[in-house]
Amino acid sequence: MATQTTSYRNYMAQSVASMTPGEQIVLLFRHAAGKIAKAIQCIEKKDVNGAHNAIVSAKNIYAYLSDSLDLRYEISMNLFSLYEYAQDRLTEANIRKDPAILEQVLKMTRSFCETWEQTTAAVAKSSQ
Repeated sequence: MATQTTSYRNYMAQSVASMTPGEQIVLLFRHAAGKIAKAIQCIEKKDVNGAHNAIVSAKNIYAYLSDSLDLRYEISMNLFSLYEYAQDRLTEANIRKDPAILEQVLKMTRSFCETWEQTTAAVAKSSQ
């Protein structure tokens, strides 16, 4: 079993390494959306620890995205503000265990993901 786990991790690391930066961002947003959706399910099932862990994972993704921005550009400053807002809302949702707040952040996360998917596709198309 350990060999399968190691092989899978190596495969995933190689897959991510071969992605463009845009594809990596899309993957991060998909993962964040999945964690937020899991947190909502955990709250509905009264699994406080599971909800906490899923919310922290999503918040960590947003923190990574914020830390990766080049703040010399106005668009980066705007994205930084949006990502910080998402982190603040995730913190509030974690404290209150409020699925309504999580639904709001999930909608925003899916919107970010769609935007990055479109941007990544447009860049790929223009570079052909």
